[in-house]
Amino acid sequence: MNNQALHTGVLALLLLLPMGAAAQAPTRPLLKKYIGNPDTDALLREPAVRAQLEAMLGKNLPTLIRNLNVKGEVELSNGALMLNGNAPHKGGEEEAIVCIADAGPVPYVEAAIFSKGKVAIFTKSPQYDGVMLCVKDWITQVNSGHRDRMAQPKNVQLTVAR
Repeated sequence: MNNQALHTGVLALLLLLPMGAAAQAPTRPLLKKYIGNPDTDALLREPAVRAQLEAMLGKNLPTLIRNLNVKGEVELSNGALMLNGNAPHKGGEEEAIVCIADAGPVPYVEAAIFSKGKVAIFTKSPQYDGVMLCVKDWITQVNSGHRDRMAQPKNVQLTVAR
């Protein structure tokens, strides 16, 4: 989905909300500012985001930044801001993701690094089932070698609209 279609879809949903619901919805400044934004480094420098990344990753933060070197725009995934990428010339070998839920007074941040065949998740959740779906979906793609994005899985059947 291109950025214009995404923005149009979000606007359409907002217009469908009852008048009071839009006023009651929590302010989501990061979502508004960064969705579809190519300035991904600015998102990683946001004080609330950076503080959580530094606290959770510690000495692993440079690896995360390196593994996000080649990346696209900030995307929306399961209601969270998502930024994923790979180290230069290391797609499928050295990758990373940052997911940011921007629903409360302080955004909630999770990250994961794929390196040397292993995935390390950086989260406040004590169990895997509490990890953001954004991170889990990325892990599924990383573990498949991203093949499911490029080649039709054997159990998938296409029905072409006429």
